Amino acid sequence: MIDPYDFEDDDFDFEDEELFKIKPISQMTEGEKLQRFKRFFDSSSRAMLQDCLFRIVNYEDGTGTLEILCPNEVVRQRLSKKKRKITNNINTCWSHIRWFSLCVQQDSELHCHKFTRNGDLVTS
Repeated sequence: MIDPYDFEDDDFDFEDEELFKIKPISQMTEGEKLQRFKRFFDSSSRAMLQDCLFRIVNYEDGTGTLEILCPNEVVRQRLSKKKRKITNNINTCWSHIRWFSLCVQQDSELHCHKFTRNGDLVTS
């Protein structure tokens, strides 16, 4: 019988490093980084992000833009209120991403609002 008050139980043969092994960001795939990005949001934001599509547009100078294609205008407006959270989460996952865009497809055209890492709208 196991004594619940005996914290020196010898049945656990694993190393401390194996318990919470976290992969360094430099070794993560883009898919793993995207999952990490989504995990930092609350449940209601994650539900909205679940219906979105994502892509990274890389530029010749080594920087990039994370484009988030929202299923409709309502989701885009709700996510635009979370610009600070989006930029903070981008910064924890990708070092080369300098902008993000919240996009929606209307009448077979892609309409995007592009933001800086500070959450400021970029005017073109």
